[in-house]
Amino acid sequence: MAVRDAAAALARRAGRTLTLHRAAAVLVLALAWGSGPSAERMGYPPDEFAARRARLAKALQRGTVVLFGATTPSPGVRFRQDNDFFYLTGNESLNAALVMDGATAEAHLFLPKLSPTEIRYEGPNWLEAPDAPRLYGFRSIQPLAAMPEFLARRRGNAGSELLWTRLSERDTVNHGRTDAAISTARRLTNPFAQHPTEDALRVAALREQFPYYTLQDVTPHLDRLRLVKTPREIEILRYNGRVSAEAIRRAIAVAAPGRFEYELEAEATYWLLAHGLQGAAYPAIVASGPMGNRWHYEDSGRQMNAGELVVMDYAGSLDYLTVDITRTWPVSGRFTDAQLRAYRAVLEAQKAIIAAIRPGVAREAVRTVAEDVFRRHGFDPRYAYVGHYVGLSVHDVGDWSLPFEAGMAMAIEPILDIPDEQLHIRIEDTIVVTPTGAEVLTAEAPKDVEALLSLRRR
Repeated sequence: MAVRDAAAALARRAGRTLTLHRAAAVLVLALAWGSGPSAERMGYPPDEFAARRARLAKALQRGTVVLFGATTPSPGVRFRQDNDFFYLTGNESLNAALVMDGATAEAHLFLPKLSPTEIRYEGPNWLEAPDAPRLYGFRSIQPLAAMPEFLARRRGNAGSELLWTRLSERDTVNHGRTDAAISTARRLTNPFAQHPTEDALRVAALREQFPYYTLQDVTPHLDRLRLVKTPREIEILRYNGRVSAEAIRRAIAVAAPGRFEYELEAEATYWLLAHGLQGAAYPAIVASGPMGNRWHYEDSGRQMNAGELVVMDYAGSLDYLTVDITRTWPVSGRFTDAQLRAYRAVLEAQKAIIAAIRPGVAREAVRTVAEDVFRRHGFDPRYAYVGHYVGLSVHDVGDWSLPFEAGMAMAIEPILDIPDEQLHIRIEDTIVVTPTGAEVLTAEAPKDVEALLSLRRR
């Protein structure tokens, strides 16, 4: 009753004809957005990074951790720090390095000494702030040139002959470690592209300059920490999920025969940036008609036709955290019988997966649930895919042999792909595992058939 009264007041204040039903919907939407975080870009307090370093030290118990930040700007886009380095430091300087005691978590940050010209054009780094070590939780912040001697002197510390660094691949915002390994392997098939990765050269340099250290891969321990999100990370993911879902909802509403795929991408991108997100979690996939069967189609250049489906896979990145969302819908606002049959199968499978997730359940057990749904609907279950972890990377780090655990964030995306019938159905949501089940962070983008089609028919 209170909502009806408030809606009626909203209609009167609007000074125009507005149905009670529509006014109530506007009010509910406003209340929903008003209940979110108070600031779109929330960031992290320094204590967040100090706590992460402490958890890493608890896992390592000895040795010295050495990690490096990015060494070059990101061409053509806003700079993004190396994921692992940012996760432990919160620092976004180029050519930065971290040295941490693996037993005590005592941390030292090494930054390049900038020239007056660099400071004028790019801004200062933390070396220029005398109180920075206390403010950001480091024992010291020193010039990068001091790092070799610092590492040499640590040799005399008990247990410090072990040097923890990243020996595995570096992940990025839209490439997980496995993605990076595959990309490098494909590059090496080109006889004229045989250069090692920057990480490989860095490891070789550490071994050459410090032969008395035994290098060991820190990434399994980092990956285990990154797998379970902190309360602050979950808060940021919630906001990102709501914004990204609304971006997809708005793209659905403007789709129509004769429009181009890039118009949908533009509609969603505007919403992401207008609500504080720093950018996309990955290049937009807006694939209509036959392009839907090209899973990673990124051109967005095709004109959509009546009778076709469009698959849109697109979401944002906020404060270094990504979400992943996909919706599939008919361009004309009406499914064919074949499209609807496939759509209902994928939707049921996705809902069954989400309902089955809770702490202690294994991924394979949930996959079996989805496979059973596909078979019951008469479809090949090969793509009854549970999904992937999300976080700093949209294909985030993590061991899938582990059972679900509260705080894990992942994208759930069963898929049906039948190229001969120009049929591809993908429904994807980002969820976070709770103590009792799963919370869908991207639920505001409609996926039930009637809600989806009513949005398209407006």
